[in-house]
Amino acid sequence: MPARFLFIFVRPQSDPGNKMLWKSLIALCVIGVALAEQTPVFIWGANSPSKPSLRTVPQAEFQEQLATLLKDHMVVAFVENGLSNRDFMCTNAEAKSCYAQLQGVSPKTYYTSVENPAEALRAAAQKREHNSIDANGQLVHPIKCEVGSAVVVSFEDHADSRASTLQSHDNAIAAISKQLDCNVAYLYMAAPSTAPTVQRRVRRWTAAETTGYRFIEGNQFQITFTNVMYNTQPLTVSGMSLSNSTPPSNKFSVSLATDTGKPITFDISYSSVDGYYTLSNAAYDGQNFRTPGVNAPTTFSYACGNTTWYTPTVQNKFNKMTWSSLQLQAPFSAKAKENFIFGDSWDCVGFVTPGILMGLFVVVILLVIVFLGLCWMMDIKTMDRFDDPKGKTITINASAE
Repeated sequence: MPARFLFIFVRPQSDPGNKMLWKSLIALCVIGVALAEQTPVFIWGANSPSKPSLRTVPQAEFQEQLATLLKDHMVVAFVENGLSNRDFMCTNAEAKSCYAQLQGVSPKTYYTSVENPAEALRAAAQKREHNSIDANGQLVHPIKCEVGSAVVVSFEDHADSRASTLQSHDNAIAAISKQLDCNVAYLYMAAPSTAPTVQRRVRRWTAAETTGYRFIEGNQFQITFTNVMYNTQPLTVSGMSLSNSTPPSNKFSVSLATDTGKPITFDISYSSVDGYYTLSNAAYDGQNFRTPGVNAPTTFSYACGNTTWYTPTVQNKFNKMTWSSLQLQAPFSAKAKENFIFGDSWDCVGFVTPGILMGLFVVVILLVIVFLGLCWMMDIKTMDRFDDPKGKTITINASAE
């Protein structure tokens, strides 16, 4: 009996691999555009080219413009959390602009949309410094005029309303601008979305400050901890003394007296490049200890629940010093109060741990798989031609071999 076969004819399609590649490229472009930050930028103190208000200034173009300014200017960038075009239309209770001071500056240029302005400034300036303005509208650290350098200034206070916050920042910017007697180009722009927001709040004493050791030296340095051990030997700390370096005082030495008669010593130094203080050169009983990562901004206190410092390994042997509930801070500011309390904690545990990175990596892989699966499913086409049952049947004789 002759065998009957049903043949389905499908219209030839273009290479599905190329179509999927184009879809992937389009999706990546959309994701890239979504991740790019487009925020307003207000520039004054230097002549800047005007841009169409409906056009977004690309990051590369803005970076080149900043590089030109840095050739004969110092750039001071004030970064405002959540700044938008709507904020520039802000008015206070008296129906006056929240930016009464900035309205009177000249020359000035306003860009409604700039792509990643903070990243453009970071790439354009070879020398950068971070500073902040306290609740009194004063700089935490004085700014030194230097052509070619960039200073990023953030705000630490949080007022009750958005209007009062912007108005106080406007007054602080105007006061600081008058203090700089050099060729400065000022920027007022939005803080990056990844930048940490400093929130001031009423602070309670930690366990180390109430039940452990607490030593403070005026407005220069403070340290607290609940316990310190050298290898397995607990140490009792009875006092603290400081010795300053020669002016300018950007470094001092700390000595903690112990019951063994051998002090624990280390140095605290301040870097004007990034605004951080760092603990280094730790020593005890003739042993030098490594202290990696013991640093923090001057407005923060370094804190670590449990940390261990190790000596270099010699013949497979090393010594260690273990601290429990360690917290310390060196403001390096004449404006700091006597017997100051700790600022917000800068914890030794990183924000991104290996576990988080592994989780993000797995999520990215799953998203790629889902994306490819959706692309393949969208490439499935319905059959558009079938065998005609009214036409002549295709018959193929089959015989057993």
